[in-house]
Amino acid sequence: MGRETPGIGGGKAIVRLVRRNRHGETVSLMPLVLAGLLLLLAALGTTGAVVASKNRAPAPQAQRGGDRKYAALPMMTFGLGGGDARMVDVKVLLEVDPSVDGKVADPYVPRISDQLSDRLRQIDPQQLTGADGAMLMKTTIAGVLDRELRGVRVKEILLDRMVVR
Repeated sequence: MGRETPGIGGGKAIVRLVRRNRHGETVSLMPLVLAGLLLLLAALGTTGAVVASKNRAPAPQAQRGGDRKYAALPMMTFGLGGGDARMVDVKVLLEVDPSVDGKVADPYVPRISDQLSDRLRQIDPQQLTGADGAMLMKTTIAGVLDRELRGVRVKEILLDRMVVR
């Protein structure tokens, strides 16, 4: 039941994993040794998983989600160019740096509104259709904000609502 291994002096020694019970019968210890090894491997695997999870960086989604802060501009209505008295209603959210107050744009709203009014009078209503229209509106708003909110870093301009009527 055991393995023969070369011993000291050239003889062969037999290593047996057995013991004798109360009745003198030999009982193999191999199942106990294997069970112990499996428990040891499970403990090492669990420890490794816990250590790895503590050293892992937070998920990118979790990092970005908590750091977002928005400044809301009020609903604004502007006349469009093209001569057919069309109007556009716009509500804009500005993603700003988390350290900036959410009401940072409030003192500048009259100036922003005035500048947007001038710029949107130069836009034909057909230019505001589809995804290209939303991009044109964002670009126009970004140009005005760069001029009026010089000290505030705007990360993203979100069109909360845009209705051409």
